[in-house]
Amino acid sequence: MLKKVTVGFVIQTFDPKTKKFVSQEFICGDDVSYEDEDGNVVDEDEFKGEDGKEDYLPFDMVPPQ
Repeated sequence: MLKKVTVGFVIQTFDPKTKKFVSQEFICGDDVSYEDEDGNVVDEDEFKGEDGKEDYLPFDMVPPQ
């Protein structure tokens, strides 16, 4: 199993009237690394499909309940 590690930050919106978080979103940066389960660096080509492109997986975060 391989891991794609993307550095970024999370914005969480808090409603002071209800005292609850109402949303959150992940903002990804340009810093990406690829590694195996032991944290060893692997070539990004390992993540490319037969067409030579890397599939895109959205950075959706589940909203607070």
